[in-house]
Amino acid sequence: MTTAAPSKKHKTAGGGSEKAAAAAATAAAAAAAAANPLLEALDISPHPKPFKNKNYKPPARRNKNLKQILADSAANATTARALQAAPPTTYQNIEGAPSLRRGNKWCDVTGLPARYTDPKTKLRYRDGEVYHALRNLPAGGTERYLEVRGANVVLK
Repeated sequence: MTTAAPSKKHKTAGGGSEKAAAAAATAAAAAAAAANPLLEALDISPHPKPFKNKNYKPPARRNKNLKQILADSAANATTARALQAAPPTTYQNIEGAPSLRRGNKWCDVTGLPARYTDPKTKLRYRDGEVYHALRNLPAGGTERYLEVRGANVVLK
């Protein structure tokens, strides 16, 4: 003797009827697509999409509270006031801020822009011709070039 278990059909708080309506809408759309072969031919939903990353998660948006917003605006206001208070840099005004741009490296022998640095002697040179001249320097010659540049190291 087999007895059928009673089915549990009860609606959850506001969720059961919405799910049933959504299922009915998708079933109606599938029936309409089956009736029209042109829609089936043009439908791209069943085709694989290799260009989509399956592991993609959108970045979490960070919301700032009022305290953070006020602190940021105060910091921006102080930097803006500091920039406005500084006198403009001109040829006559020596009080300009130091440059943040990296200085050029110059060849120790020719004074032209240097492209290379000798790893053994730490002298800067422009091309292969100057490199061969640096290799043929007498003892103590490299120290004199470094001393002119201000890069010599004196060990005591």
